[in-house]
Amino acid sequence: MRLHQLLAFGYCNHSHLHHSRPRHLGQTTRLAMSDSGSAKLPRVDFDFTETVGSTRWMRLETLSYHVADENSTSGSSVRKWDRAVRTTKQSEDSIDAVVILAILRHDAHDTSRDEIVCVKQYRPPVDAYTIELPAGLIDAGEEPAKAAVREFKEETGYTGKVLDVSPASYLSPGLTNESACLVRLEVDMTHAANLKNYENQNLHDGLEGCEKDRGLEKLMLPRVGLLGALHEMQQKEGVKVFAALYSLAVGMQISEGNISAKKDFFPLVNLDGNQFDQVVPALRRSGFLIVTSTLLPLELQQKALAASARILESSSKTVTHPSDPKQYMMLSCDDLGGEDLSEVSEDIGII
Repeated sequence: MRLHQLLAFGYCNHSHLHHSRPRHLGQTTRLAMSDSGSAKLPRVDFDFTETVGSTRWMRLETLSYHVADENSTSGSSVRKWDRAVRTTKQSEDSIDAVVILAILRHDAHDTSRDEIVCVKQYRPPVDAYTIELPAGLIDAGEEPAKAAVREFKEETGYTGKVLDVSPASYLSPGLTNESACLVRLEVDMTHAANLKNYENQNLHDGLEGCEKDRGLEKLMLPRVGLLGALHEMQQKEGVKVFAALYSLAVGMQISEGNISAKKDFFPLVNLDGNQFDQVVPALRRSGFLIVTSTLLPLELQQKALAASARILESSSKTVTHPSDPKQYMMLSCDDLGGEDLSEVSEDIGII
């Protein structure tokens, strides 16, 4: 089909738990099985948790848990599993920490300028600097939202407004029962203190203790293109990225890609705006083209609409775009009853 025969698209919608009990180091216990058959399996019996070792902040435990076993007279058997537990944890279902997703908004009308507040710090367990979302432990009796505002101020110097707090999520459930809430904050850049803090990007006098020793600094990374910014820092600086931040970046990239795909696959060319030179590149790039124009005679526009309706009803020439539930088709001269569009195409500069 010659390019000047491609005219327009039509479309149609079809479209509570026990606390862990500390044990003596190296203690071995036997798990009672009397009630295992009536309980839901698999399950942990926390009465028989063994403490293997403990430090100020962490405790290593061995859990005993029941699993279904049809070869056992009791209907279940016992397995062991080691886990790490924070000594600050109040109960099995208490929330340990907050992870903070803070959006720094420069312009309420232009979200493409948004930045995500991150922190860079040295982490001894991986012997490297990491890029992370700000985070911190929740004090006893403290609400997650209050903890997030406090920790965010301590680590970055910014004052943020809480937008929402997620339910507890688990950071590495095969290793630990540590849980955290994701708290979304918005940073108002019309606030004088926030603006001053922004101009003093990498310095923060509020840090103290181990965070200061580990060289914690705040970073502003772009919301749009976050994944690319993280990859660049990995390549240039050898930093390691917090898994939750990387997952966030991948999700945002997918979202950006879908938006970009719609723009690329359905380029809108307004012939009244002298965009004639965009028609051919747009069509070659995507294979799809939507043209708007008042240059086409009214009679020809009406024929195009009528042909679109016929094709959509018959579905003989319809196509489905991968990012759109509607159906589309391309109209040619033949679809318009043999109308010769060559003169029109020459007038608008399409060859």
